[in-house]
Amino acid sequence: MSNGELAVGFVGAGQMGAPMVDRLLAAGVGVRLFARRPEVVARFERRGATIARSAAALADGVEVLIMCPFSPAQVEEILVGSGGVLAALRPGAVVIQHATVSPDMIRGLATRAAAGGVDLLDAPISGQADDIRSGRLTVLLGGGAAAAARVEPLLSAYSSTILPTGGVGSASVVKLINNLAFAANLQVAVAVAGLGRKLGVDLDLLLRALGACSGNSYAMGVLAAVGEERFAEMALPYLRKDVALVEQTVADLGLDTGVLGEIVRAGPAKLVSID
Repeated sequence: MSNGELAVGFVGAGQMGAPMVDRLLAAGVGVRLFARRPEVVARFERRGATIARSAAALADGVEVLIMCPFSPAQVEEILVGSGGVLAALRPGAVVIQHATVSPDMIRGLATRAAAGGVDLLDAPISGQADDIRSGRLTVLLGGGAAAAARVEPLLSAYSSTILPTGGVGSASVVKLINNLAFAANLQVAVAVAGLGRKLGVDLDLLLRALGACSGNSYAMGVLAAVGEERFAEMALPYLRKDVALVEQTVADLGLDTGVLGEIVRAGPAKLVSID
């Protein structure tokens, strides 16, 4: 991909977003970046990114804006807060929104974007920072087919799997269900580790053995690869946020999360409350 194909902006260069920017730059994409932390600005300026001094300045003139913030509140602030990017984006621009948010929220934001001639793609991600660094990320993609096709080469710079899910909001539904299932699997994995300790089994050997047996799961593999302490540091803040979001989304529809929710709430890892 050459620098001149699309004018690309990026906001949200944190734990997950930073390796996305690295991959885009390595693929020859000219990236215009907005970041608040001086060390992030300095790092990517050295790597060749163009630095914008505000979110609105970032949006002015870009054809594709990629955003990877941490929380729904940050998504709203970036898009429609004071100095938000939607007001500065030109008609015909495409926004790729990677954060996990509620389906209703992303649909509402997409409607507001469409009023200004902007396509907003619902694009939550599945994977870890290491998956992004190696180009193995999964992107769930909800939204217009034409806009999705236009940005697919950019997404391919840091993902190996792009899964269309339907209209805006559909990808967020799939992501929330996925994250609840992962949280339940994680609770099982942590419980397995605890039982192994009680029975005097070496944890590394136990997890390696289960990785070759029918009790294996993706969560078990992650726990085996990085260890409980590192996993808690990396993933628990995201999982707690996402579990609360899916519980609220389901409750708003007058439903419940059933046995998946019960496992997540009852398991040994503190995924429901950080009090």
